Amino acid sequence: MEITTDEPVVILYDQEGRPGKWAFSEAPKAGLVSGFLSANTFALEGRTDVSLRLASTGVSGDVGTDCAAHETVVSLGRELTPDAIGRYAARLSADGHQTAPAAALRQAVADLTALGGGRVIYFADTLSSCEDDPLWVAETAPDTVRIDVVAMGAAEDLHELSELALASGGVFRLWSEPDGAAEPGGPMIDEALPVAESGDGDGLGAQPPRGQPLPVAKEGADVSIDAAALRPRNSGSDAVLAHVNTGIDQCPAFDALSRKLLDYTNGIVSDGPVIPDDPVAIAFVLDASGSMAGHQDGRSKMEIAKEALGEAVQALDGVNAVSSLHAYGFDGSLPKTQEASCPNTAEVVPFGPNNGWRIARVAEGLRPYGYTPLGASLRAAGERLQAAEASRRVAVLISDGEETCGGDPVAEAAALAEAGIGVNTYVVGYDLDLSQRRELEAVAVAGGTGYLDAEDGPGLKRVLKELVSVVAEKTERIAPSCSNPVRGGPTPETATLISPGIYTVGELLEPGEFRYYRVAMQEGHRAVIRGLIQSWQYVDTAEGPRESSAAPAALTIETRYPDGRPTAAQSAREVGIPGTPVEATFVDTTGGGMIFGLGDAYRRLPPESLLEVTIVPFGDGGNGDAGAVPDGEDVARVGSGGTAEGNFGYEDVKDVWHHEPEAPARLTASLAYREGAPKFRLTVYDAASGKRIGRGNNGPVQFDATGPVRIEVENRSPKLRPELGAYTIVVSDE
Repeated sequence: MEITTDEPVVILYDQEGRPGKWAFSEAPKAGLVSGFLSANTFALEGRTDVSLRLASTGVSGDVGTDCAAHETVVSLGRELTPDAIGRYAARLSADGHQTAPAAALRQAVADLTALGGGRVIYFADTLSSCEDDPLWVAETAPDTVRIDVVAMGAAEDLHELSELALASGGVFRLWSEPDGAAEPGGPMIDEALPVAESGDGDGLGAQPPRGQPLPVAKEGADVSIDAAALRPRNSGSDAVLAHVNTGIDQCPAFDALSRKLLDYTNGIVSDGPVIPDDPVAIAFVLDASGSMAGHQDGRSKMEIAKEALGEAVQALDGVNAVSSLHAYGFDGSLPKTQEASCPNTAEVVPFGPNNGWRIARVAEGLRPYGYTPLGASLRAAGERLQAAEASRRVAVLISDGEETCGGDPVAEAAALAEAGIGVNTYVVGYDLDLSQRRELEAVAVAGGTGYLDAEDGPGLKRVLKELVSVVAEKTERIAPSCSNPVRGGPTPETATLISPGIYTVGELLEPGEFRYYRVAMQEGHRAVIRGLIQSWQYVDTAEGPRESSAAPAALTIETRYPDGRPTAAQSAREVGIPGTPVEATFVDTTGGGMIFGLGDAYRRLPPESLLEVTIVPFGDGGNGDAGAVPDGEDVARVGSGGTAEGNFGYEDVKDVWHHEPEAPARLTASLAYREGAPKFRLTVYDAASGKRIGRGNNGPVQFDATGPVRIEVENRSPKLRPELGAYTIVVSDE
């Protein structure tokens, strides 16, 4: 995507990445925007009408504060330079605690309006988790300001972002492979959303139906399904249940298992007595070669690295871990020659518990000087790790350069990983060029982990703290798990028939592969399919795919009708740590049962992935309370008492109510769910003119009624739409 417009532009990147969302891997959206900036540097350089901004920057933990947080890195009126663009690119991350674009969009619209108009280019992977409504900002923006949206994710999950573009007359662009983009700024599919009268009086334009793919064409994505061919041979009352163990006797209850896994993964110690295992041993290998004397932001890289390491290692104190520090290139008494300096690699702090303060103190005394013997240093640290009494062994290499002593760090890391003693080598690259990064990435892959990149001091602190925190979290107990493998069919027509119970997939599925299961049901019953991530992501190693030690796994549940057609409900998907649940539901309106599939479009599905099937009665399978058409035959009214009962569920995601006040008045419309607190939107129209007189999300709406009004209630929780949601709507003058 290129910037070809001469009008003023605000580039806005959404920084949201709630804790744990991306773990150690760079958020794909950050890579996308970095590639976008690289491709457009020449076009942007020298312009004074382009602003670079960040939305959702709040990390305080206070919802109100975080929902208002945003930042302008380069303001309108300042000349854009390559350095300024580079500083902005270095700020791109995914650590904001809330998705909060409204405040940033409102400011961008105001600034562009003051210049006579312009365009916002908004990069995001979800719309909003705050009450402040970004759609309202888009809808009330002047005609001279448009909001383009570059969205990352599965098309069926991005309707709200498409609405943002549509409401402002902007363009919606979908990045096609959110989790698997190997190259920043990878292929993008451009598609302008059509603008047409919606017919409901608000003039916002046409929108794809809920749960249906956005109008984005992918090669090979439109696959027609012959419903007759997919009709199973053993359907309905003749279906034969597969003779499989339901897993209910030997597996813990789903919620208990999820909680225990999350407790384990997050390092939470149980209330009962815990017999400690052997400690985790972690050896830090710190680069003290001459290149670390180089400066960044007015300080030497060595000073920055020592400070970052000293802060990170404090997390190992008080946990079941032993740590050590190995350094190379630090001996300034040696001649500065390859022959003299390359052997200078040594353990400067031996293994011991609560070693954080020792490592920080000794590291402070190191001075950058000599060559870079990466291979020899990994081998030496590995030998000490092999001698340690430990349940798990980790080497962490922190370096700003490549091997300069003729060693083979890739081979050394591979040898440690293959030694049969459980050594994983993490590599933290600091301020590297492309060739250096590629070498260290190869070291990390050979070491059975992933490469962690830090471009500057704050990035180095963040990466080291996250890495050390995960090691600390893994120091206690054995992870709970459930295993009851039942293989599903590779296609909907070959789905394995199972009864309610707890199962595991039992095989490693490649990206795009799904396994399908069939469930027999009665008309009016609801199936609840819950998936549970029980392991980390599987990555490639020399011996084939193996579970990583930190990368989050993914699990997607798709629901289908008994003839194999996909339902209108959005696929339920989560990417997370072991213990992360995901849920999908299906309501049977025919008595034919359902089919569901497990897999993931972008990541491998681990064989440990768990599913639980529960069948519960369902009271209302359709609208039944209020139609979704403003002028339908069956008009539902909020009567003179000011209250009415309604339901969402199945494909009923929007209800329209009518109310006639006794006299002109300022009124309040509110909605309360009987159970839970799903998101909703209330929109109030004057019935005679069709003019919108009030709107709000997840709370009461005040409006001035001069006559009859129409109140539209919309379910705004996509993952909960298939569930029954009983609610009470109230219209009052309070």
